[in-house]
Amino acid sequence: MTRVLEARRAFDEAREQAAAMVDRKRALLGLAMIRARESKAESQATIAAKMGIGPQQVRAYEQAYRDWVRDHPGEPLED
Repeated sequence: MTRVLEARRAFDEAREQAAAMVDRKRALLGLAMIRARESKAESQATIAAKMGIGPQQVRAYEQAYRDWVRDHPGEPLED
């Protein structure tokens, strides 16, 4: 049974690490969208159309970036 519990712990840790990686990449995508809009290169509608998503999804990615910054103060998002 010990191996089963160890395997379960390893599995749970892997899921946590994967979720953290996805959160970070989602925040980076939101940051890229914000930067594109701030540079006046793209509008939310243009970004959404080019990605095949709705404008609300663009706003959600941008919010994911703002949430990440709020939840990880002082931690750099970019490498």
